[in-house]
Amino acid sequence: MNFVLLGRSTRVAIEVLQAIRSFSQGDCLVAGDEASRPLRWSTHCSRHVMIELGGSGDDEFVTMINGLAARNSETVLIPFDCDGIRMANRVQGRLQVKTVPVPDVATLDLLEDKWSFHAFCSQHALPVPLTRFVGTKEAVDFDAVAAEFGLPFVLKPTNWSGSLGVQIVTSRSQFEQDILGDARYVFDTLVVQQFIEGEDACLSVLANRGRLLALAIQRFVLNRIEFMPNAGLEVIASQICRDSVYHGVMNLDVRIEKDTGKLFLIEANPRFYASLTAAVFCGLNFVAESLDPPDEVSEPKRLVAGHFDKRHPLLTPSLWPRLLLELGARGRLLRAKAFDLFTFGMLLRQLPSMPLRLARRSAALVFRPRHPRPAGVGSTADKDGAS
Repeated sequence: MNFVLLGRSTRVAIEVLQAIRSFSQGDCLVAGDEASRPLRWSTHCSRHVMIELGGSGDDEFVTMINGLAARNSETVLIPFDCDGIRMANRVQGRLQVKTVPVPDVATLDLLEDKWSFHAFCSQHALPVPLTRFVGTKEAVDFDAVAAEFGLPFVLKPTNWSGSLGVQIVTSRSQFEQDILGDARYVFDTLVVQQFIEGEDACLSVLANRGRLLALAIQRFVLNRIEFMPNAGLEVIASQICRDSVYHGVMNLDVRIEKDTGKLFLIEANPRFYASLTAAVFCGLNFVAESLDPPDEVSEPKRLVAGHFDKRHPLLTPSLWPRLLLELGARGRLLRAKAFDLFTFGMLLRQLPSMPLRLARRSAALVFRPRHPRPAGVGSTADKDGAS
């Protein structure tokens, strides 16, 4: 079986490539624009093909992928991010290859935008923080917002990922200096959201036209991703897939309120995500599960235990025996992560800042700041949607 990955996010694509390597040695071609071109250096990428994802490259892509299918009938298309999913939807009627489940464009737009996602959750009685659409930063009435939401409150654009534009506003002076007074803060679809003091978590699901097939619940502790049970999130997983008739893999940012344990959905990433291989290591491979999903199951597969070290395997001595000796999926995954030119390049760029980042995280655990970061703020690059 060969694979064509479609999209532009290198952080998500490399996770999908490594997940594939845990169960297959088939050729993996990446089709995308300049943003994904660095993946040509990955050991797991047999070739990178430049494709314009916005629409003008559709005919070229259809010709290319149908040519690949003519040579290998077991070619599978994996649109791994929102740009790839939109393109796949535009050309799906012209493709002669199997495609993994992905949401249609209407569902993608509904869930990807933070304001429409909030409206959907409110309509279906899914728990979300108090949220208001304000538009531009000039439209924010600080006194009125502070009176309604309290301090701190969260200000963020509805249509960006990766924490771009997300601010925790703690005072008027900070708002005036970091937002109103910063000419670089130019977002025009802003929402104000209640700050929930508590713990970040993520809920990942695979669904087949609204039927939940698999789920994983994870949280982030220093350099580790830990999987954990949460009955409330399992109920939410089933409901959100059913109510949106979701099709494919989705990752949701969640906040668990301190003291009460109440759950709040913060945002959705209706695509594969950038901590995907943690679930693979602990026994649930969302890529493999997507290749031939059943119409329904009596019980969804659940990943609610286990942990994964986010550090490069070569920097984690406890993983070396598995890395060198284990023949199963875990060993193959670790070798895919350890001996890849693209991933190694990422490691070299991160090395100078690693001691400082570790010190900050350790201090955060020791001193327990009064207002820890909400989901999707500051820590998204470490977690994810992927965000």
